[in-house]
Amino acid sequence: MPNKLLDVVMKFNLLFLAIISGVTSSHASAETGADTKIRIGEIIEVTGHSKKQLSPEVVGSVDVIGRDQLENEHVNITMDLFKKVPGVYFSRFNQGVVSADIAIRGFNGEGSLPHTKLLIDGVPSNLHNGLSEMDALFPLEISQVEVVKGTNDPRYGLHNLAGNYHMTSRRDVDVNQVELLLGSFNTKEAQAYVSRESGDFSQHYFAGVRQTDGYRDQAELDKHTFSGKWFYQASENTEIGVIARYFNYDAQAPGYLTREEARKNPEQSAEYASDDEGTKTTKHLSLHVDHNFSDDNALSLKIYRQQFERERFVRFTASASQQERQEDEKQWGVIVQHGYQINDEWLMQSGFDYHAQDNRHQRFKTVNKKRTAATRDHDFEFINYGAFTQIEHKFSDKLTWIAGVRADKFDGDFVDVISTSKRDIHDYDVIVQPKFSVIAEPNEQVTFFANWGESFQTGIGKGAYAAPGTNFDVSKNTGWEFGTKWQPTSELTLRLSSWQQDASDELVMKTDGSGDFGNIGETERKGWDFAFQWSATKNTYVWGSYTDQQAKLTEPGGNQQLQKGSWLRSVPDYTASFGIDHYLTSNLKGSVYGSYQGNSHISDTNTYGKFGQYSLIDLALDYQADWGNIGLRISNLFDRYYEYVYLLGEEAIYSPGDGRAINVSWSYQF
Repeated sequence: MPNKLLDVVMKFNLLFLAIISGVTSSHASAETGADTKIRIGEIIEVTGHSKKQLSPEVVGSVDVIGRDQLENEHVNITMDLFKKVPGVYFSRFNQGVVSADIAIRGFNGEGSLPHTKLLIDGVPSNLHNGLSEMDALFPLEISQVEVVKGTNDPRYGLHNLAGNYHMTSRRDVDVNQVELLLGSFNTKEAQAYVSRESGDFSQHYFAGVRQTDGYRDQAELDKHTFSGKWFYQASENTEIGVIARYFNYDAQAPGYLTREEARKNPEQSAEYASDDEGTKTTKHLSLHVDHNFSDDNALSLKIYRQQFERERFVRFTASASQQERQEDEKQWGVIVQHGYQINDEWLMQSGFDYHAQDNRHQRFKTVNKKRTAATRDHDFEFINYGAFTQIEHKFSDKLTWIAGVRADKFDGDFVDVISTSKRDIHDYDVIVQPKFSVIAEPNEQVTFFANWGESFQTGIGKGAYAAPGTNFDVSKNTGWEFGTKWQPTSELTLRLSSWQQDASDELVMKTDGSGDFGNIGETERKGWDFAFQWSATKNTYVWGSYTDQQAKLTEPGGNQQLQKGSWLRSVPDYTASFGIDHYLTSNLKGSVYGSYQGNSHISDTNTYGKFGQYSLIDLALDYQADWGNIGLRISNLFDRYYEYVYLLGEEAIYSPGDGRAINVSWSYQF
């Protein structure tokens, strides 16, 4: 066992023994059942509200976090809910409206290389640059979170380089719920979910607001959201629904510190960043239609229109000028998926999607938030057409194979308003992506799986459009995974897999502020994943995961041969998570969660050191009554220092993570 994994396991086991030894003397008679389980270690998961929709199946590392594990969480940023998901790691900027991003499979979470598709209720929810925008969802509104890792999922093209995240909002009608919270740093939160059903018509409403002063100085946050969902069962075979959502987020930014400042006093803000702040808004409207022509023939249709707006004032160092960054992105599209069960052995799925963006990105030099000069004004249209088909064949009771292919095409144009220059999108032609998976089940306890597929990456912003006399091809990723899922008993599930992704002509955003992209050459990402879930007793549920990974530049482009073999920046060498849910009494549950992340290089040359390692423990107590819940949560229980570090030119800048926080919540169901 690697030393770093052994260290993580030993630390967690000591904490486990301490917690359990303190509570086993209490009376415990509750049946934990499925209420406390995280579906970690899934191999096949069907996405959608209904199995009869015949949605495409995905073979590989699929993990699901259910509402029972989410609704009592309380976070400033929704991404923090992903810390329980195997293989997911964080870049925590902690800078107001740009607070964090998450990543998988050896890619970094800094937005320089879009690699993961986000969908909310089946609708794409990435910004143009690939960053995931999910803060409009509060924990109480989320039904489940599903993460699919790898290159073999044919359903999505754009941003689906290493996998996808799918978040589903609540549509249950049996519970109405109100929740209030008070916590550290003057944190206040209120959430409410109300639903009504009358005959074939159901209504679902959610409202949430959160305010906090933040751990660091000048880190105030104020966000609120409202959503409505209306669904009508027009017939036994047809359901029609509309989802609308509005979200607003205002936040200050405490700025970056020097190494000495951050470690001496992590709660301070940078004096030069006293005017840094920002706001972001999401407006969403979508139509959802599901129709079953028969039990073996189903169609799903989604039509959506949404707008993401961001305004941010930022100053990275004392020697830098303040900037104002404005982004206005309008998106609309159509998604159609069809499933046809030919017979007991053959299933065919296919789909088509159209996604269009009308974007305006502007930047200004400012002094005390007053504009002095325009430095960027990009107005561009970005259009993606995609289609897929997939055949699943149950060859025998013990062997199933799935083969599919996806094709994508892009269109659009770009105008630099300041220089009045124009560009057309790079001529990528049709991007064909074959996929293949196989599942072998020699017995009821053991499953072997393997998958192979191609995915792609395009440039974004200015980098997606060709300057006169130039043209870039897409970057192709070829990936594979093989592994096993083993259930030695009905209480224990384990999954172990090995994976690799190789990229040609990888594109990375330049750091010169131009908005353009550069080709860094060929890269290799590989690693192995382990995940388990264990119902140790009728009152105790344990889960955990560990991912070891490498990400290297194998063949640099141009004159960068000295970087050959270098680790890619901002990719931690491991990530892990562990958790225990234990019922102390029939109504009182105690939970301990640990999240761990390794160091990563902050430069492509690997000459500026490695940073970012952390080991964080959270503790939760929940008293469940017939009328609702009273909860206590302590995040970063041992008040451990951790930090995000970024290399800006030749200077490393530091953003400390949050210290210990305590909050108390009260939830009432009616």
